[in-house]
Amino acid sequence: MKLKAVRYVLSSAAICLLPMLAQAADAGADVNACVYLPTKPLQPLTVNFIAGGATDHCMNHIGNNVSVVASTQGITCGSVGFVQEKNGDNHGKTCFGSKSNWVLSYTIPNTQYSGATNAHFNYDFSHYHVDLSPAKSAQVCANETLCGSTSQKWDSGTKGPLYIIFSPGTAN
Repeated sequence: MKLKAVRYVLSSAAICLLPMLAQAADAGADVNACVYLPTKPLQPLTVNFIAGGATDHCMNHIGNNVSVVASTQGITCGSVGFVQEKNGDNHGKTCFGSKSNWVLSYTIPNTQYSGATNAHFNYDFSHYHVDLSPAKSAQVCANETLCGSTSQKWDSGTKGPLYIIFSPGTAN
């Protein structure tokens, strides 16, 4: 094969692969919002989770709000759906190389409990990552158990799942 033909084949293959590489680089996961209660509440508590906020930045998908009823000791979760960073154009602002930000917050009506965390998603060519900040009252885990972690990584091309677990009464 002539050198010119090889270059053409390679450049054509690269052009065809670019959309797939760009899509693979957008870190995303199925996210569950959770609350951890160390003791059984006197009465069931409704916990409202709000997916997304005013400081969201470079996000393709921010999920959906969800409410759960926590009536036992332990962890209660609800799915907020698929959440994904955006690594390309964001309404005229480039997100390539920019830090994504996604807000997840919660409130428990008729109590003083509420809180929020910022999740920063990214991709490193083999794994997706998420880091929480501030995270004093929140942790991110690979399953529905307390893990004490403020970051998680999962295989690229998969969707997690992730569990962001809030502990009411712990300062943000």
